[in-house]
Amino acid sequence: MKKLNIAEFLEDLSWSDTVRHKLRIMADRDDLLALSAHHKDGKLTATAWTSWPRKWPAETVAIWCKRPMPDRTLSKTQQALELVRQGANPHAAAAQLGITATAVYRAFKRSEGKQICPCCGQVVRDGFKVQSDAPTSA
Repeated sequence: MKKLNIAEFLEDLSWSDTVRHKLRIMADRDDLLALSAHHKDGKLTATAWTSWPRKWPAETVAIWCKRPMPDRTLSKTQQALELVRQGANPHAAAAQLGITATAVYRAFKRSEGKQICPCCGQVVRDGFKVQSDAPTSA
């Protein structure tokens, strides 16, 4: 699987003119995150993604990402904690993500002064430690 820019994705792959035109239109959509090209029944097909897939299809040959792919998928509570660490208050962060402020506040208090795993973003429990060779992204 190759990561291509939009020009390479549209021109270097063997799209028909009609499909290429439709892909250009899709690439301009605000809610689009990525396009993927994969083989299905011996033909090259495209998929438009409005949310990040957990796993790219097995036959994927190329992808184009409109925005950078996140290193890891964060839960809404973890996203809210990131906002709190950037200066937002727990209530505003919770409202922005559609979760309760209590969940954000409790998660913040649980994580205060504790080590956070660089791979998954979870609090490292007492008695455990992060290995120095642990990956920084899942």
